Amino acid sequence: MRHRPVSTALALLVGLAGMLVALVLPFAPVTVEQSTVTWPAHGRPVSSSTALFAPYRPAELTAIVPCSAIRAAAGRGRAVTVLATGPAGDGLVLRTEAGTARLLLGRRVVSTTPVAGTAADCRTRVHAGSAATAITIGNTRTITLVGEPVPKVFAFRTDLDPRQAAGMAVTARTASPSTISSTRVKTLLVGVQLLTVLIALGLLSGLRPQTAWGLIARTRQAADDPACSGGRPVGTAGRWWWRTVGVDVGVIGALAGWAVIGPLTDDDGFATTIARNAARSGDVGNYYRWWNASETPFALSEQLLAPLTEVSLAPLWLRLPSTALGVATWFVLSRGVLGAALPAVAGTVGTRLLAAVCLLAAWLPFNLGVRPEPYVALGTTGLLALLWRARGLPALGRAALVAGLTIPVSPAGLLVAAPIVVFAPRIVAIVRGSARGRAEVPARVLLLCCTAAISLTVIFATQTWGGLVAATRWHTFFGPSLPWYHEPDRYRFLLGDDQDGSATKRVPVLLTLALLPVVGALLARRTEPGGADSSAARLAGVVLTALALLWLTPSKWSHHFGAMAGLFASFLVVAVVLLLRRVRAPVADRVSLGVSVVGAALVAAAAGLAFTGPNAWWQPAVYDVPWAAGPVPPMSLPLEWPLLWIGAVVGYAVVGYAVVAAPRSPVSGDASYSSHRHSRVVHSRVGVERALVAAPAVLAVVVAATAVAVLAGSFLAAPLRRPAGSLALVNLHRLTGGPYCGLADDIQVLPDGAVLTRADSSGRLAGFAALAGFDPSSPPPNPPGTGMSTELWGSLVDGPQNTGTMTSPWFRLPTLGSAGGVAVSVSGRTDGGDKLVLEFGRAGPAGVTALGARVPFDRVRPSQDRPNGPPDYRPWRSIGLDAAQVPAGADRVRIHAVDATTEPDGWLAVTGPRLRSVVGLNEFLAGRGPVLVSWPQAFLFPCVRDIVGVAGGLADAPRVVIEAPRRHGRLSAITTDQSQGGDFAALRPFGRLYEVPTRLAGHPEVDWGALELSGDTAARDAYTRTR
Repeated sequence: MRHRPVSTALALLVGLAGMLVALVLPFAPVTVEQSTVTWPAHGRPVSSSTALFAPYRPAELTAIVPCSAIRAAAGRGRAVTVLATGPAGDGLVLRTEAGTARLLLGRRVVSTTPVAGTAADCRTRVHAGSAATAITIGNTRTITLVGEPVPKVFAFRTDLDPRQAAGMAVTARTASPSTISSTRVKTLLVGVQLLTVLIALGLLSGLRPQTAWGLIARTRQAADDPACSGGRPVGTAGRWWWRTVGVDVGVIGALAGWAVIGPLTDDDGFATTIARNAARSGDVGNYYRWWNASETPFALSEQLLAPLTEVSLAPLWLRLPSTALGVATWFVLSRGVLGAALPAVAGTVGTRLLAAVCLLAAWLPFNLGVRPEPYVALGTTGLLALLWRARGLPALGRAALVAGLTIPVSPAGLLVAAPIVVFAPRIVAIVRGSARGRAEVPARVLLLCCTAAISLTVIFATQTWGGLVAATRWHTFFGPSLPWYHEPDRYRFLLGDDQDGSATKRVPVLLTLALLPVVGALLARRTEPGGADSSAARLAGVVLTALALLWLTPSKWSHHFGAMAGLFASFLVVAVVLLLRRVRAPVADRVSLGVSVVGAALVAAAAGLAFTGPNAWWQPAVYDVPWAAGPVPPMSLPLEWPLLWIGAVVGYAVVGYAVVAAPRSPVSGDASYSSHRHSRVVHSRVGVERALVAAPAVLAVVVAATAVAVLAGSFLAAPLRRPAGSLALVNLHRLTGGPYCGLADDIQVLPDGAVLTRADSSGRLAGFAALAGFDPSSPPPNPPGTGMSTELWGSLVDGPQNTGTMTSPWFRLPTLGSAGGVAVSVSGRTDGGDKLVLEFGRAGPAGVTALGARVPFDRVRPSQDRPNGPPDYRPWRSIGLDAAQVPAGADRVRIHAVDATTEPDGWLAVTGPRLRSVVGLNEFLAGRGPVLVSWPQAFLFPCVRDIVGVAGGLADAPRVVIEAPRRHGRLSAITTDQSQGGDFAALRPFGRLYEVPTRLAGHPEVDWGALELSGDTAARDAYTRTR
């Protein structure tokens, strides 16, 4: 027959073609889309404009400033900025001062041109490119600066009016190597490579070996033998099948319920905004930082998420993929992995329940949301199942496909190498099995490589090698890109006291680390082929290899452990079964007893260490969970005490003794009394020893179940403890048709209104000064004597040791509507001995009748530089009362303040009263966009559709910024930080952001974040953009 040579030749051709196409794809021709910015916009006069370039340095820039504009600036007799693309010392700046024009590139003065008293042509032209920068003054003078970089561009600013600036222009070409569009050639190559993958999978099915590798056959036979595996075959579940189906339903229900009530992951907002922007621009860039560097080569999860964001931005909708991945991982684990690892018991109710507890304990804390770890977890678990059950080339083909699709998801996709390394002998044996001729093995290898090369197709279908190199260079430059020897940082974060070190996140990792040496010690002495012993050995090898591979990933956050959720669960299940099997070992096996006692101690220590962590989660404003700041003590049980868990082991041993001890004994004096008493002692000892052998397994299951119970209980309680802002209630409303705008539905904006006027000249000051008495490093809302600071009093006079009291004059208070209120601005302390109250009254013929006093709530936040530090009392903040809190009939209000402390921050300053209103955030934002939502918050505002875009080397300038809570201020600050490549770095020098008072409805003490408006008077993006 000739079919085998023909199929081998075809396999060689297809495999080689697929590999070559995949390798050529990164270098296939593309169209690089470049944007050219021209300022001012066509047909518009010259005026200052925002212009946010990312990267900050364009690829090329040309600026022309006519001499008339320079002379007009010089004629003002003071320092005037003619043109600036950035703040002083950062960008191109042309200034006139004392009759001289100075041109600065960065901090360097590159030309000085006298203007006053000379008729010489002072027209200035600057052309900057990749090789040099040329400055031409007039028609004769040219300065060439070789190697001078293109100036940074953050804006186009001028102090001149449009008439004086007429003729000034800037043209810049953006630098955006990742913004491309595919050519027909590249699209054709993508189609060819995908076609070769399909053909390769078909050929692998056709090249099925006729004789299985002997060792595989023997191993499989042993695994299917109840005598070797220690239990009955899976198929004997019989009429109890509905119980295992009930476990399936329970797991699916738990994952679905968790999608409703579960917490955020720390990058939900980051990934969602990247996907939203990618859906509009077609470029999966970083959006917030790294100059919008492409996420290549790990952009697959955002590419899959992008079309979903166009359907809805509801958190529940965006959580559907991770929930579906969790369900898929459950079936792969329970049917695929455990079906191969524990064939005799995998289908029993007990094993399914054990697997459910272990998977939920490993999955729930990490893998809800839009981060890529759920994809990697399913991919690694699926690959493990396929390789374990592989008996021919078709299974290897499917495994290669799974590996190829998992790698482009995340750097953690490298974990697919773990099962490949452990099962390498099996892979080699299958590839070599029944091969006829020297060409057939290379043909099979090429087909597998062709299939796995789909990863290159996914990575480079919309990207190039040059774009990948640039993105990698920018990622490495800004970081974090940590070397392998920083891997201990991951465990430091895991054991930290914030959301990275949450108690339930620690449980699956620490339990696995505790049981690995136990399993290793048991297997080092005796291994039974084909049963739980060999399965435990393989899984231990896979887990250890995966943990080692994590050392190679460039970031070291603890959330990457979520990629190992399926591996953790698989190992824990098999380890528990292995330990329980050893219970039936001979009593004389003292080694197993000793190992188990040590193992119980290790598991107890792991449990104690795990539950010393807090029940802390990302963005606590959306769920008020118990025990968020310290160890978890449900029902006052100190779970962080290892002695508690050791006591549980002792109690378990006592139960074992009581169960095995004989309940009855012969009458004393009977001939069999002595032998029976001896037998009873022996059996009691056996019961204790067996209980101790099983103790690590039982304790591990209890710890995992406790973690699941803590998670479920705390997040079920959270919306009951504080409904306002609850993410769980938002998701429920999405299902029931209620309000669905997330956190925005519960945020109230408190914009300021008119300043109240004095009704009389009364008032008493003792130790307070008018229009003074505050920290000059933290100025009031307006200069003293103007605006909201028209009236101002402070006690910071002659140092903080000063004390005093102040009662302001009465101010006229108009009738307040239901959404109205009254407010003041304060700096310093209003507690700790100091006091501030608003007194209300009603004017009458005999004067003002007092109606009562109210104490406004004052929320003081920590410093931006020390987000977890003490409160910073210096910044001015708005406090006040709603109309419902004002005594009925009041038409007068005054301020009474007391400074009774001499501490460094014990002073108090306050402005006069003003009106304020209460407006919902959604209503306030209407028509004020575009909005920049900080990445820690971005997942929580599905109704904020008008977000700023970032594409083609440019970012839109925002008018509104929704900022993160102070505790996450440093993380959010990367967006505007040049040292992090923040795409909105221009907001720091030019944004003039100011905060509008806000609060979480009913809970003003909660730091939900902040709302900031831009006070920049420059036109927004008033330039022409062409591509």
